[in-house]
Amino acid sequence: MKKLFTNDKFFLAMTLCAVLGEAIYAIISLCIMPEFLMANIQLLFRVALVIVLYRSYHRHNKNVMKGMMGCLLTAQVLTGFSFMTLPKLFTGDRAVYFLYLLLSLAMFVIHFIINSDHHSSPTAVRINEVCAILLVLVNTIGTIGVIVHDNSALTVLSYIVDTIGFAGMASVVVCVESRLDAYRTLREANGYKPE
Repeated sequence: MKKLFTNDKFFLAMTLCAVLGEAIYAIISLCIMPEFLMANIQLLFRVALVIVLYRSYHRHNKNVMKGMMGCLLTAQVLTGFSFMTLPKLFTGDRAVYFLYLLLSLAMFVIHFIINSDHHSSPTAVRINEVCAILLVLVNTIGTIGVIVHDNSALTVLSYIVDTIGFAGMASVVVCVESRLDAYRTLREANGYKPE
């Protein structure tokens, strides 16, 4: 898993999935569900955060990177709480929403554990990688449940691009964390002792 999340092509692919998938979803959603204007504005804000995170990584601006990761994870946790307020759509949806919230909270907390000092944290990074994969699976299951109940062509298309976008959005933070931790591990192997 470490090789996947530290791979340059995977990082770029997940960034493109997040930006294109969620931007397209927001545009379609604004057309078919204009009553969810605020949710789509928040989603477009998260897309902007992903772009800034990607650019800050390539510019080696760690302070901006850490801020963007914290913002993205906070938005993900808030989305999890908002899911808990949705009406029941299908059998088991409360369990899906709860797992989404639980995994989002876990990623949020672990992010701050990883960044609480300058030492490498390979175990915490690995846990966040697993959480991201499980979160994508849980989100996909939830999306399938919604599609079964509203299977108009435009709705199905919007949820497919949202699922792809969400996979990217859940992965970009873990890609950066994995890369920063790989750097810390290498630095420590070369004799650097963090304060």
